[in-house]
Amino acid sequence: MGKRDKLKNSMKNTVDKMFGNKERNDIIKDSLETSLKILKESSDFNPILRLAVSGICASIEILNKKTKNKEDMIQMTADLAAKAQELASLKGQGNSSEVEHHFEELAEKLKSINAKLREKLDHSALRRTVQADHDTQEIEGYCQELQTAYDQCKTQILFKIERDTTTILKTVIMGMLKNFKKAPYNLSPDKTICIKGTRVAILNKIMDWIHNSSPDTPLGYWMCGMAGTGKSTIAKTLCSELEEQKLLAGSFFCSRQIPGCREYDYIIPTIAYQLAYYSHTFGETLQKVLEEDPRIADNGPSIQVKKLLVQPWEAVMKTKRFEGCLPVIVIDALDECENISEVLKAIVPAIQDGQLSGLRFFFTSRPGEDVSSHLQIESEASNSGTVKNFYLHDVEESQVQNDIEKFLQYELKSELQTHQITEKQIQDLVKMSGKLFIYAATTIKYIKGAKAKEWKKKRLHEVLHSAQGANTVHTEPMDELYSKIFEGAISISKQTPEERKESLRVAHTVVSTATPVTCGTISQLLGYDIETVQAIITSLQSVMYINKEDKKVYTFHASFSDYIFSAERSKENHCDQLVHQILLEKACLSIMDQKLCFNMCNLPSSFLLDKEVEGVEKRIAENIPGELEYCCCFWVYHLAKCTGDEAAVDEVVTSMLETFIDKKMIFWIEAMFLLEKLPLCLDILEMAIRVLVDRKNKDMLRQIKGMVNMCVLGKIQGRTPHLYLSIVPFFQEDIHIFSGFHKLMKVKKAGKTLRQLGTWNAPSRIECLSLSPDGSILATGLENGEIMTWDTKTGFQKGDPFQGHSDKVASVAFSPDGKMIVSGSYDNTVRIWNARTGAPEGDPFQGHSNSVTSVAFSPDGERIVSGSNDKTVRVWNARTGVQEGGPFQGHSNCVTSVAFSPDGERVVSGSWDSTVRVWNARTGAPEGDPFQFHGHSSSVSSVAFSPDGGRIVSGSDDKTVRVWNARTGDPEGDPFQGHNGWVRSVAFSSDGEKIVSGSDDNTVRVWNARTGAPEGDPFQGHSNEVTSVVFSPDGERIVSGSWDNTVRVWNARTGAPEGDPFQGHGDMVTSVAFSPDGERIVSGSDDNTVRVWNARTGAPEGDPFQGHSDEVNSVAFSPNGERIVSGSNDNTVRVWNARTGAPEGDPFQGHSDWVRSVAFSPDGERIVSGSDDKTVRVWNARTGDPAGDPFQGHSDFVRSVAFSPDGERIVSGSDDDTVRVWIARTGDPEGDPFQGHSGWVRSVAFSSDGERIASGSDDNTVRVWNARTGAPEGDPFQGHSSWITSVAFSPDGDRIVSGSKDNTVRVWSTQNVGQNNDWTLDNDGWVSCSSNPQKVFWIPPEFSQSLSIHQNPVIISRYGHTDISFDNCVYGEDWAQCYSESDH
Repeated sequence: MGKRDKLKNSMKNTVDKMFGNKERNDIIKDSLETSLKILKESSDFNPILRLAVSGICASIEILNKKTKNKEDMIQMTADLAAKAQELASLKGQGNSSEVEHHFEELAEKLKSINAKLREKLDHSALRRTVQADHDTQEIEGYCQELQTAYDQCKTQILFKIERDTTTILKTVIMGMLKNFKKAPYNLSPDKTICIKGTRVAILNKIMDWIHNSSPDTPLGYWMCGMAGTGKSTIAKTLCSELEEQKLLAGSFFCSRQIPGCREYDYIIPTIAYQLAYYSHTFGETLQKVLEEDPRIADNGPSIQVKKLLVQPWEAVMKTKRFEGCLPVIVIDALDECENISEVLKAIVPAIQDGQLSGLRFFFTSRPGEDVSSHLQIESEASNSGTVKNFYLHDVEESQVQNDIEKFLQYELKSELQTHQITEKQIQDLVKMSGKLFIYAATTIKYIKGAKAKEWKKKRLHEVLHSAQGANTVHTEPMDELYSKIFEGAISISKQTPEERKESLRVAHTVVSTATPVTCGTISQLLGYDIETVQAIITSLQSVMYINKEDKKVYTFHASFSDYIFSAERSKENHCDQLVHQILLEKACLSIMDQKLCFNMCNLPSSFLLDKEVEGVEKRIAENIPGELEYCCCFWVYHLAKCTGDEAAVDEVVTSMLETFIDKKMIFWIEAMFLLEKLPLCLDILEMAIRVLVDRKNKDMLRQIKGMVNMCVLGKIQGRTPHLYLSIVPFFQEDIHIFSGFHKLMKVKKAGKTLRQLGTWNAPSRIECLSLSPDGSILATGLENGEIMTWDTKTGFQKGDPFQGHSDKVASVAFSPDGKMIVSGSYDNTVRIWNARTGAPEGDPFQGHSNSVTSVAFSPDGERIVSGSNDKTVRVWNARTGVQEGGPFQGHSNCVTSVAFSPDGERVVSGSWDSTVRVWNARTGAPEGDPFQFHGHSSSVSSVAFSPDGGRIVSGSDDKTVRVWNARTGDPEGDPFQGHNGWVRSVAFSSDGEKIVSGSDDNTVRVWNARTGAPEGDPFQGHSNEVTSVVFSPDGERIVSGSWDNTVRVWNARTGAPEGDPFQGHGDMVTSVAFSPDGERIVSGSDDNTVRVWNARTGAPEGDPFQGHSDEVNSVAFSPNGERIVSGSNDNTVRVWNARTGAPEGDPFQGHSDWVRSVAFSPDGERIVSGSDDKTVRVWNARTGDPAGDPFQGHSDFVRSVAFSPDGERIVSGSDDDTVRVWIARTGDPEGDPFQGHSGWVRSVAFSSDGERIASGSDDNTVRVWNARTGAPEGDPFQGHSSWITSVAFSPDGDRIVSGSKDNTVRVWSTQNVGQNNDWTLDNDGWVSCSSNPQKVFWIPPEFSQSLSIHQNPVIISRYGHTDISFDNCVYGEDWAQCYSESDH
């Protein structure tokens, strides 16, 4: 049953109660004849009615004869007679013609009911005696219909009598009451009600309150809403519905524009007048009140309420005529009435005290102290018997916008039908309207106000797109509204000049902050008392409000900001953005200067995660209050706003900023650490670098940004003390803001560092990757068929992996808007995913008959191109998955890479057929011949267009990168050479000036796209093939993915080296050895050369020794230092002059596989070698002849061999993970193998006294053993980031030198030096020691590969080395001693 049906039933019951039938009990029910007689006599006054009643009486007599239940029949007839008698008593009242009309309507209803009964009487079922329950029920229903017809007629006549009574009183009352005739809802100038289907939920909510008869239901209802939310339209619609249901007892629509409607002393008298019109009892009582005191309406509201409302209403309630139904009084726009609080002060207590029980009051207003102080209810529990609150501006925006959309579609119906406006433009207007109906209504008036169609189109375009702001014809209604609000709240007449200035500053701050803030933050920014700020916000509650949940101040609509920032529109209320932004920037810098400090949350230990600190949330809230958090997050926002014009930069701001950078910036970073907003620091610093003018501060901020980037991508997030303990030491020499810090680890950097910024681990091989258009998200395709997404600022995984492919994901790509990801897989399908949720969008695209190797979106996001091992290229509709046209055919082997041109008109593909092809993206027709003349000599694995579409870059298995003219297919310049493995991936930078490539040689390289010259050294760090590379959109970073299961982020800038770089090997260092005097080091490399170095400085001595035809695996000095021996993958051993590098004699031949290791005997007469043929051999050093048979015993390749100092023993290391000792003369093994390494043993060496053996392994460690027993001596030496290729003792036995695949040479001390010489470095870069297994310090990845400490005092590397000492460092509970305020 609908609300209106319920109301009708309610009205029926109410009328029955209002007009009870006292006479009914006096009727004698002893015979049917008596009742029938009364029934007939009661209709004698009207001939038409009499005729209808005669027919009814005849039917009743027939029924009575047939029924056995005579008593019920008599009772029902008696009831009907009583109804007729009641109605007859009203025949002489009211206007005769109208009353006669109601009687005639009753007669027609009676005839209709009787006709239906006669039809049933003629039916055979009622011809027999009536006995069945069914027939009895039908008779009862018949009688009930008759009674209802009489009741309805009576109700209509009684309402007529009520109106006639009030009309009689009207002349008398009108002369005594201050009734304002324009105040009722239907007499106001604007009679607009809600469009059908809009505001339904809100109106239903109000009607539910009206119909709720529970005694706990509040008698008042206040609908509060900001200006323009549609309060008055809702109130008018409510009045219309209530009047239709005869429940509207009165209405008063306040209006600032109509004199009588804005005067508070008119409200109560006008409502009283309407109530007198509604109820004759109220009118009669009111007449008596006015006769006693004709001037009563001239009194104040308290007397008015008591005499004009309460007293007459008490008389009404005694009649009980309105029981079961509650008439409603509607008072709209309270805020537009002057001194409205006087009325509310009188009427609200009357409602609360139950003096007006039986009446309901519905109020509307904007937020404002004058109203809210009387009507606002803080707790739901206090609602009972008072006033219910409803905040219209808190209604869900989606609900409001749905109503606004219906409103716009209704008002612009003809424009939609004639295609002058589109549905898309309607949606845009909806979004612009926000929650303001007034904005939508104003826009409609503006657009429809244009007479010509073209003018309408121009106005519509202006509203949607004008960069200069809307036309004044459009904005004038809103401007007038906002100006009136200001006039009412902070007018010059109400405030002193200083108070008005403060009020405007608060309002300007609300619209000028980067994000909504609390009153407390505003008070701190402006230096005002919080009570003052709250009072000002309250006075402006029609345009701004304090959100109950977060306590922040919000404006209701963006149009208010537009108004306030326009001097022309807001005039004396105008906010000069530049001036106010300077004020806010100074405030931010001042607050940070006052409140930022070292260890501001008093963190007790560097061993604890921040979240493990007791009460850390409370500490953060107390020490980084809302205003400080705001300043930390948005100081650069205000800086950018007040430095737009270089000439306008405020000198005070510049000075304060320099002080902030020098004295407080490191503590700002600490605060952001604690707030878990470290990634935001990068954005803030980047913006600061862009807006700052002076180069000095720019350069320093770049260095600080690099430091923060290291924190963000590193392993120290959530460990704030390590900002100081683990990061600051690496920048202390470079950035001068760290005065005051001491007792930190000592760091000395020599040479240039690696450019690796961070590493993220994946659960499977990374086959491909793609960056979102804004660079914030990285998508990686994995060998296990999953796709993972990562936050590029933090390295944290975003959500769960995308699952759906049944084989490895070979290619992924983001859509241009970043909302979708496309993937191609070895399961032969292409899939599209929601980039945010990972949910698949639609079914897989099927059509390829072999693995999909590459996918890409078109620039408009509407198409997808895919390449496959089925030798074809296909284009798909990105929305439907339907293939567009046939496959592009022409390649003679697998297609490995595809890409769209920037204009989306062409597709480029690379293939294993060693060609690059360009296709028409629409037709699939090839454009020109394949790119192959003077081209790649092996498979093309990756292709990409330059940003301007003019060039194509390709990477190939021939280890080169090539650039081609995209139109002609001609190569541009020579191949880019430098990689020594297949080039798996290539990409252009966003400016087209650089190319990045990733290779099977485990490196990433950057090239000048014009010249092909390499920019800097290769990026080294991956331990397996690099499968995918990409530039970040800003060109500052490079992301690479590898089969080592990691994603690595690199600094793309080359950067100048610090000091002279060490010119090292061009490839992996495989073997190193000291000269007998310890002054030189020899090294062998995969670059096929042998080199000699100064052991103290790392400088090269002479040119490389060249002669081997394959990689050099092992080198050694002769005992006198005059000769060097080397073993190679060319299966030979060679001897060289150590001074000149000239070969001495022919190569030694005899091994059947690679020679992994060589060494001289102590007397220099013999050479020992170990080989992949699993044997150890001894040779005559002069002649090259073998001495005896091979030594056999290892079960895998022999990687390293060495003589003992006395020449009596030989040690060997093998891929069977063991070290063995042999008798040199006989080849017999001495004791059991030495076991402990968890990887291949690549190098072994005796100490000078023969008592110890050093070994280096694939487990990245160096070990020392007792040469007699095989027992390990101490813990392994850790520091290398890849496997150890060679080890050797210094002559004095105090040092061990090691070479590694990480391209470094390290020198280790075997003595106990310093307190932290037993440290270990784990794979994540954390330093710990045996005395303290906690995470003591963290070493950033760009330093860890070249790290040296006391154990490891010398490193030879193309990246130089980083020396670290932990002596006198503080950490753990003493960590805060690293800073002294007095030194800062």
